Amino acid sequence: MYDHLFFDADGTLFDFMAAERWALSRVFNEVGIPANDDSLATYSRINNGIWLEFEQGIIGMTELKTERFRRFFTRYGVSGNPHATAHRYTEILGESSHLYDDAIEVLDAIEKRGIPMSLITNGISTVQRGRLEATGTRHYFMAIIISEEIGIQKPHPDYFKKAKELVVAAGGSADHPLIIGDSPTSDIKGGLDSGIDTCWVNRFSMEKDPELPATYEITRLEELLGILDDLNQLHIKDK
Repeated sequence: MYDHLFFDADGTLFDFMAAERWALSRVFNEVGIPANDDSLATYSRINNGIWLEFEQGIIGMTELKTERFRRFFTRYGVSGNPHATAHRYTEILGESSHLYDDAIEVLDAIEKRGIPMSLITNGISTVQRGRLEATGTRHYFMAIIISEEIGIQKPHPDYFKKAKELVVAAGGSADHPLIIGDSPTSDIKGGLDSGIDTCWVNRFSMEKDPELPATYEITRLEELLGILDDLNQLHIKDK
């Protein structure tokens, strides 16, 4: 049995694509860029590339916040203020309440099973904490581990070492945790490099990377409950 569940935020519990589209549509309209499929897709490609650079340690969080809008404005030939736009975007995004439909049901079920949970995220601190309040999900988690606050990002093993320490500081245990996340390069790689079991939430049928094998793979979060119940039954039989 796992003594702690580390849940990733975006793409796992939070529907980031819906939240991003909602926040960007407001920001684009404010700076005079049409909020359509083309502009939103272009920003998403730029943003995904910059987050990958962040995971690899090429770029820092402070630079990331502004750089994605600087590159986007350059692409569209707009002479906007990337710093001001970045601030406005994070402000709006922190108000979003977009969760996947199965998130609350699964969190409730795990809470009833008595398995402690914590949130692990590379996201921006003010945004993630704002969304926890907006969605009313803060109470589910023993610890909130945000890379911007601890100065280390997933997938670095030190991130997960610190996550365990914060759980212990909060009065819990994470000797045998499970990481649940949607990102092979962040969550699954982080688990592999740290010797922690992982559950890949592959909602969109991404192709598997043989170099980043997950302990479990699910397409919907509710499938996690079946895995936990099966492990519990095995645990009872072994007693």
